[in-house]
Amino acid sequence: MIVGERLQIKGAYSHYDEEGDVLYIHLGEGEAMDSIEIEDDIFVDLNKNNKPIGLTIMNFRKKTSRK
Repeated sequence: MIVGERLQIKGAYSHYDEEGDVLYIHLGEGEAMDSIEIEDDIFVDLNKNNKPIGLTIMNFRKKTSRK
């Protein structure tokens, strides 16, 4: 992937909760019924058919700030 390239997925959107420091990335339609933690504070959100429909990244600013 080229640095600065944007990935576009039809119907995808994101929302950052500044107060909670949580980034939500929605990749598809539907409601998350479950989630699987794939790394510390990073979750794959699953729909009722156990298909991935999003990502939740907790402590986003902390994870992305340069030290």
